[in-house]
Amino acid sequence: MCGRYSIAAEPEQIEERFGATFAEPMGRRYNAAPSQTLPVILNQEPERIRLVSWGINPWWLKRSRPDGLINVRVETLRDKFREDLAERRCLVLADGFYEWAKTPDGKVPYRFVRSDRAPFAFAGIWEEREEALGPLPSFAILTTAADAVVAPVHNRMPVILPSEVEREWISASRSPDEVLSMVKGGRGVALEAYPVSTAVNRATVDTPEVIKPVEVKKSGHRGLWEIGG
Repeated sequence: MCGRYSIAAEPEQIEERFGATFAEPMGRRYNAAPSQTLPVILNQEPERIRLVSWGINPWWLKRSRPDGLINVRVETLRDKFREDLAERRCLVLADGFYEWAKTPDGKVPYRFVRSDRAPFAFAGIWEEREEALGPLPSFAILTTAADAVVAPVHNRMPVILPSEVEREWISASRSPDEVLSMVKGGRGVALEAYPVSTAVNRATVDTPEVIKPVEVKKSGHRGLWEIGG
């Protein structure tokens, strides 16, 4: 799964990287968490970066969740999210994400990033939810089986789109089969991992300290020197 991530690059860098402009001001997010409004490019507005709430509540959910569904498994897309797959896809902008390794000393958070630390995009879907001011978009991140870098920490990971596929993902002229082929087994970015402070465990902590590497004990679990290759 993906329950926390970061998008801490300068807004100007994000705009240049994705060829889109912010619809409203955005600050750096070192510890993005569910229910927060975060930068997303919707397929309906491919030239704009909007701040959209993280977490969807599909109509078929028996009980609405406060944060909604924050992740959607690629394997369930065709059966449970057919309309979203066909009509409501998005790019979720990020420059890292977090997962927690279980160790004898407790859970150790790791941050996963590109080797060049450049921003990238998760594949996402979006829906509209009813709010006091009317319907507003919300999004969920697609997940798939973990690759060799993430697997020592967690068995799932977000779908990261190769840069050349990003615009195809939000193109309206794609069939469901074409769209699914982009994300099934799609882990298109080489990643590195490093341990970070347990301060990331608290969603209220959203500071640069969260993304800095820390030392961890070697005993009891695979460390950075193994996970990073």
